[in-house]
Amino acid sequence: MRKGLFVIGILFLLFSVQNNIDIEDRNYGLILGVDLKQSGEWKGTYSFADLSKVAETKGKGVESISLSLSGNSMKIMEQKYNTFQDTELEYGHLKALIIGKEMVKDTYQYEQLMKELTNSDEYSRNMLVFLADEASEIVKLDEKTTGLLSDKLKRLEERHISSKTITLKTVLRGYWEKETVKVPVLEVYRGNPKFVGYEYLPVSKKKV
Repeated sequence: MRKGLFVIGILFLLFSVQNNIDIEDRNYGLILGVDLKQSGEWKGTYSFADLSKVAETKGKGVESISLSLSGNSMKIMEQKYNTFQDTELEYGHLKALIIGKEMVKDTYQYEQLMKELTNSDEYSRNMLVFLADEASEIVKLDEKTTGLLSDKLKRLEERHISSKTITLKTVLRGYWEKETVKVPVLEVYRGNPKFVGYEYLPVSKKKV
């Protein structure tokens, strides 16, 4: 009996260690900002929970940190991240997508973004979608604010945006089914994200 309990204890310990390794080997993005640079490359800006602070604060007062990468697609930027970082980029916990207005203005590049988001199941269809002049400027607010920026965006959406919640699912369906979708627009105001109105997203130009 004791031997059986001992074996069960060892298996539980190994399982726990494996889970800890998996968590430490991944960096879980909370917010993704996508801009179009003048060079034609995409700029992806990611906000992550700073897991190094979790142990220090015993799970309280977790902060977020940001990182920017450039490439011609989300996949290329992800590959760059995985090549040069000690952790693997994980999209499963994304809470918000912020799209820069220059990306939206470029019909071809915006279509490529819609295709990539549509064809990948890594991106949660329930994450919130916002517009901004420069998405990176909103995401980088995590370096100046206390707490998680993703939580602030969620509270902002709940308190100040009275219309229907706009998610990635809504945006993708609207694009391909040629139904205009208006999304909330953010700007930086005194070091915080501020809701300033709505703008309509373009729809696919392809004939059905």
